[in-house]
Amino acid sequence: MFHRILLILLFSISFEAFSEEKISDADKRSAELIDSIFDDFEAANYEKVIDTLTSVEANSVGLKENTKYMGLVYYWKGMSYARLSDYEFAEKFFRKALQVKFTTKDIYYEYGQVLYVIEDYKKARVAFKKSFKQGYKRGVSLYYIAFISQELKDDKKAVNFYKMVEKLPEDEKKDVLQAARMQIADIYLKKIEKLPDSFKDVEKYVIPQYKKALSFNEETPLAEQIKIKIEELQRKYELVLFRMRNGRLTSRPPYYLRANVLYGIDNNVTALSETAKEDLDENQYASHYMTTGVFGRYSFYPNSIFSYAPEINARMTKYSETTDEIKVLNNYSINTSLNINYEHIYNEAAATFFIDLDYTYNADYADGDDVGSTFTHSDSVYGITLSEELQLITGKPSIFRFSYSKTVGVEETDSLTSMGFNYEQIVPIGRTTLYFLNSYTMSEYVEEDSEGLNTNTLFSRIDMIFPTFMGLFNPTFYASYNNADYVEDADTDFKTTTTYGINLNRPLSKNFYLTMDLSQASTVTKETDDNYEQQVMTFNIDYIY
Repeated sequence: MFHRILLILLFSISFEAFSEEKISDADKRSAELIDSIFDDFEAANYEKVIDTLTSVEANSVGLKENTKYMGLVYYWKGMSYARLSDYEFAEKFFRKALQVKFTTKDIYYEYGQVLYVIEDYKKARVAFKKSFKQGYKRGVSLYYIAFISQELKDDKKAVNFYKMVEKLPEDEKKDVLQAARMQIADIYLKKIEKLPDSFKDVEKYVIPQYKKALSFNEETPLAEQIKIKIEELQRKYELVLFRMRNGRLTSRPPYYLRANVLYGIDNNVTALSETAKEDLDENQYASHYMTTGVFGRYSFYPNSIFSYAPEINARMTKYSETTDEIKVLNNYSINTSLNINYEHIYNEAAATFFIDLDYTYNADYADGDDVGSTFTHSDSVYGITLSEELQLITGKPSIFRFSYSKTVGVEETDSLTSMGFNYEQIVPIGRTTLYFLNSYTMSEYVEEDSEGLNTNTLFSRIDMIFPTFMGLFNPTFYASYNNADYVEDADTDFKTTTTYGINLNRPLSKNFYLTMDLSQASTVTKETDDNYEQQVMTFNIDYIY
């Protein structure tokens, strides 16, 4: 209405200037012309509007001295050219209108849109800031400011402006809030995908932000795009693969495959004391080695209570040194197992009872016809483990295990039975996790000739698992204590081994993971001359499909 009144005054002056008609007649013709201009604009006859305004501008004596009215002409020409997608002319006339200090509530918003289209982003951002300050379409203006900041690679500023949309009144933000939330997620994703452990942060930060955007309204066209983004990320990072079962996550898809290659350096493979090593060359007790392995599991979920998963695990270790003392240690093993889980509730929290049945076939070079050159069967191990995982303290899982195994050696003297009890405790402390393991194992050989090897072993270990350090590694510090009591051998009596080390791991990509480990062990025996130390360094690459 304001524009219509100004135009009426404009054309009244124009007709008075170049006509001898009475003022009343001029006013009448002005009003008619204004109505036709507005009708033409609303009917999208923008060329006609431009022609009319150009004619008025050219035939108005003294009109160019009146900046107020010229600003109005420039403004409407800018609006018309913008609607015709002639953005260079639109920018020219909006700029002229502002140069003569003509303002309307929407001029900076319209000018900003034109500047954005011609990719003059910095000026466009300034225009939208002025539109926001004038209170015109504040939600959309803020969105443009944020989006342009994003185009200018100023992601931090973009996120701040997107978040400002959240603080606007409901009627001002409703049209752009969902898009603003989605753009924040896009920025998070772009930043996080550059990090080594991106798959974790995508699950923790990006997808929740997309879901926040989706929660605004799941029926909009934009909501469909957000759903697609979420699904694509979940597929890409294998995050859609999980669903709840009695409060516990279950694997989707049900298969899990892993292959790994480990390169290690062991400075005391044969566990010799310093005294025993004095008369030997280093290649008789120290060696580099390579371990390769594959692991596969497939999980079945017949209902919400039971699940079972057959597994197979094969691995081979070969030492680089070929001396008689070391090459006999080359070995491989094939393990198959069946894991059965029963889900239940304890202490109002999820709990699980596990039954693990397994069989392992071991082979090494020790008993080959040509010692150290042929793998031969060394023993077979049959085992069962019963476990219960529950939360005696909410959020701090405790695991109790009972295991029994029988080793059948090729030689009867190598056959034995073992029975063990484990207690494991997980304690989250902030972003750090403590893991405690305590076990007591009793091993008894079948043959009397081997009873000197019978042991009762107490083992304790603590791991301190830290969050990602500087975006580089997930560090874990660990220490363990192992005391083997040779109950039937008074000469050996005991062996106590203390180990400490550091483990660093990081994802290299979606499927590849790197783990580095350095450990130092010291073993003390009854006979001090048999005490020894051992240092092992390993580099492991896992491929997980």
